[in-house]
Amino acid sequence: MNDQQRPKSFAVGPGRMPYHRRVVFSSSVSLLAERHVDRLPDTVSDIRNRRRRIDDESLRLIDDLTNRSLDPMFSDATLVHDQRGPLQVWMSRLLVFLICLAVGLAGSVIVRELHADPRSKIREKLISQVESETKEYNTMNGQITKLRSQIDSLSAQVGGDSNDPTVDADNLLNGFTKVEGDGISISLADPIAATGAAGSNDTDNDNIRVITDIDLQQFVSRLWASGAEAISINGYRVGVQTSVRTAGTTILVGLNSIQSPYTITAIGDADTLKADMSSSEQKGFYGTLNKAGIHPQLSKEHMITMNSSAGTPDLSYAKRSE
Repeated sequence: MNDQQRPKSFAVGPGRMPYHRRVVFSSSVSLLAERHVDRLPDTVSDIRNRRRRIDDESLRLIDDLTNRSLDPMFSDATLVHDQRGPLQVWMSRLLVFLICLAVGLAGSVIVRELHADPRSKIREKLISQVESETKEYNTMNGQITKLRSQIDSLSAQVGGDSNDPTVDADNLLNGFTKVEGDGISISLADPIAATGAAGSNDTDNDNIRVITDIDLQQFVSRLWASGAEAISINGYRVGVQTSVRTAGTTILVGLNSIQSPYTITAIGDADTLKADMSSSEQKGFYGTLNKAGIHPQLSKEHMITMNSSAGTPDLSYAKRSE
């Protein structure tokens, strides 16, 4: 029964015998074969990997710029620092300090020039011109005086009559000769309220004003009309072509500036001049001045002396009649 249940077995032929070797523990270990599957070329995975490598190489430049912006050679150079001595360090600091100082000085000069007032240079130039013209004017006046004295001397040598009453009268009225004699003086000054101080109680402050060139012209005209033979204002002789005018806020007699208080002197008949220039004869004129806070003071004078005027008449159209 046992023989019937045992499976049948067949003997292996000589060509099918199994081949066994114990090469692991023998000197033939080099014959041990690899136990993994070799990759086959040109498979799908190889194509995919090769495409990825190509794409990565094309982006290498961008990757270097992004992740490795510092050049490797420069990085190597920074590993070794130059050894500088104390002298080199202090020389570098001194050089930097000098450069900063020069830049600061240049900047301050530029700012100062930009903030400078350009009108000051123009003002200084005008002042120098005025001083130069004034000096030249004074020099020419001295020459005129010298020439006039020479003319008088030569006229006397040729037998000219220096005592001609007509010539003397013309020279006196024109202010060419020095004169002296009795006369009157008129003194007047700007009111206190007009100069910025407290006003007087008897004058309306709304009418307060300073003395103008027109006021002085009125006095000069009235004195000429009253028979004055010579007139001066603050020591400056009024001649035939002497103007009394205003330049800005300054009153000029000819080219000479004057200021308050003003003194007008006139040579002539003292009694007649005082009577004609009194407040009783000049009510309207004096009334206007009194309302403005100006109160002229009139007095007689004995032996007033007046120098000759510097200017001579400039005659362009008038000539001697035959």
